[in-house]
Amino acid sequence: MTFSEKAFFLRNSIVNALTPLISDSYVLWDLPYYTNIGDILIWEGTECFLKDLSAQCISKCAYQTFTYRPLPKNTTILLQGGGNFGDLWRMHQEFRLKVIELYPDNKIIILPQSIYYQDTGILESDAYLMSRHSNLTICVRDTQSLEILNSYFFKNNLLLLPDMAFCISQQILKKYNCNSTSKILFLKRNDIELCEKDYESYVVEDKNIVDVKDWPTMEADFFQFKILGKLVRFHQYSMADIFASNYLKPYLVKKGIRFLSNYDKIYTTRLHVAILSILLGKTFVFFDNSYGKNKFFYETWLKDIDDTNFVD
Repeated sequence: MTFSEKAFFLRNSIVNALTPLISDSYVLWDLPYYTNIGDILIWEGTECFLKDLSAQCISKCAYQTFTYRPLPKNTTILLQGGGNFGDLWRMHQEFRLKVIELYPDNKIIILPQSIYYQDTGILESDAYLMSRHSNLTICVRDTQSLEILNSYFFKNNLLLLPDMAFCISQQILKKYNCNSTSKILFLKRNDIELCEKDYESYVVEDKNIVDVKDWPTMEADFFQFKILGKLVRFHQYSMADIFASNYLKPYLVKKGIRFLSNYDKIYTTRLHVAILSILLGKTFVFFDNSYGKNKFFYETWLKDIDDTNFVD
């Protein structure tokens, strides 16, 4: 299957499954007000999907800017997808549990996530708390995560869906795409999800044409985050939400697309570098992260794509 065929198929899978679940109005919460461009791409894809719906958005926020207010009972609560469902990035999971407790009468949809727990006790506690909500849908983006749901979260509505970044519009991709150079990129993440395996040895090209980098925002300070941080710190939550949505997100989407489009070939330890490579038509080699997230996603959705390879 070609890159474009795969992207079209995965986008349609999302649209067909989620569109019937969202009517009237919705809120979009747990937005990524931080430096990981991959999560920003999820946000952008989610927004592109939602623009085609007739439902009205009445609120957007991150966990840092959330303040409780009652919602109409027909309002759907959408919680950002990603790879933070579990006990590794706990602040996001704690926020989901808080929302589930505060809004027992609203439909809640957790958008496609990868699930990972180190502590079975925390897993069982989360499953119990989520099972108490009468209308909670949990979407996961790989079969391994679905197995965890089927074992522990079976009282909730469960869906297997691709990552929301596949919904990023072609218009945005074409707008920020630029001509590639002859350079090769080894995108090596530098956080706690980095696998200890020496994947750099699999990069076969001349080292003089290989750049070893993480996302640009992970390697340098950007003034946009300083502005956002000050707004949050001084409790200017409405201004922070407007700034993040209207300025930070578009800037980082542009930054990520232009960064990746500079390269002819890509080696990556980050899932969204692989996804963006597919959307841009870039040949790539995919490595795992520390707990198998990349491998499970690849085996669930990507193993039939031409011009790509996964190294376990």
